Amino acid sequence: MRSIGSCVLGCCLLGCNIAAGNDWSQFRGGTAQSLAPQARVPSQWSNTDHLAWRTPIPGAGWSQPIVSGGRIFVTTAVGPKADNPSGMGGVMSFSTWGMASTPTEPVQWRVLCLDPADGKILWSKTVVEAVPKFAKHASNTYATETPCASADTVFAFFGSTGTLVALDGAGVERWRRNFDPQPIQNQFGTGSSPVLHRDPEGDRILLQIYNEDSARLHCLDPMTGADMWTVDRNKGTAWSTPVVWTNNGIAEIVTAGQGSVIAYGIADGRERWRLGGLDTSFACSVVADAAGIYFGTSSPGSKAPVYAIASGHLGDLTPPKGQTATAAVVWSKNKSGAGMPSPVVVDDLLYFFGDKAVCYDKRTGEEKYRKRLPGGTTAVGCPLVIGNRIYLVNEKGRTVVLEAGPEFKILGEFSVGSDAEVFWATPAVSDDALLIRSSDAIYCIR
Repeated sequence: MRSIGSCVLGCCLLGCNIAAGNDWSQFRGGTAQSLAPQARVPSQWSNTDHLAWRTPIPGAGWSQPIVSGGRIFVTTAVGPKADNPSGMGGVMSFSTWGMASTPTEPVQWRVLCLDPADGKILWSKTVVEAVPKFAKHASNTYATETPCASADTVFAFFGSTGTLVALDGAGVERWRRNFDPQPIQNQFGTGSSPVLHRDPEGDRILLQIYNEDSARLHCLDPMTGADMWTVDRNKGTAWSTPVVWTNNGIAEIVTAGQGSVIAYGIADGRERWRLGGLDTSFACSVVADAAGIYFGTSSPGSKAPVYAIASGHLGDLTPPKGQTATAAVVWSKNKSGAGMPSPVVVDDLLYFFGDKAVCYDKRTGEEKYRKRLPGGTTAVGCPLVIGNRIYLVNEKGRTVVLEAGPEFKILGEFSVGSDAEVFWATPAVSDDALLIRSSDAIYCIR
């Protein structure tokens, strides 16, 4: 009966197609821009109001839940001891940098499948069981990378083991690739997620593996896991996830790494443009629209830059020393960079978040507002844009809803969870459901 059930589930998933607005099939959604214009979520919620279900998740993971083919998929790392990650305070303390100890007991890296109707765990697949080669920061997990999915396959990457695996809808392995485990700066742990690019000429998986030993971008065949092309850059850790952008009619994969942002043609991996001169790496990802690409980064001691790059330019776009704008660089400024959440663009406005909300005119760089978020608590997961509202979940589980516009206007504040939980994962949305993951569980608001 289990075999029959697995076949039925696999066939059901095989018959479902990715549908923008219904599925949330990779990090920051199908387009990787955190936009869900047609989604419908409640106007308010709590632990008792509009909470459809709460499902405890074993182990620890900061991966975002994804929704594909009528199922929810998420990853986790399960060890023999409790490994609940700590909050933001630990990251900002220099005393914690490089101080983690490597585990001595095995960890199970798992992919879980949940039923969206009631949160029931339908299956759990252990992909790797091993003793980790490298330590991680107490605020990170061994399952921080978000999986991605096609109509019939889930692709999960565990950077700490170097394992990329493809599973069908019933959890049966199709193929796997084994890369080297990644040594990460200050033993912070890994965080770059795979990206699935859907294309009539052939789908591709883009996998960024940037660490202290090497930095390589892989373009993989989703059917087999074989490399279609690879490209190297200067080594250095990055936790960002690549973004696909159409620049002057050509599909590019834009990667943010140590000291620079570089774009490559998806078809052949050739470098198309780069912007260098940055004095730090990236924890957050870039964001793009038809007009341009926008990014900011910061770390203790860096200049914390923000850049807006216009479409249609190739080559080295690095501004000459002392210049903040060129034909390609619409504007840039220092002491303005992002924290850990990736930015979002809504119409002509660009938003960055952390413990503050900062809004710029994307065309000029004019700062519209810079306001401290309520509650005095930092947001780490990326925001969601649903209609004309921006949803931001802070690390205590409080969602702040802002009106998208040039004025700072809070439309609501709603919480789930308990004080013992930490909320660092990026939320997901599909149809009428909002999925919020904590250190302990996934909450479905509907």
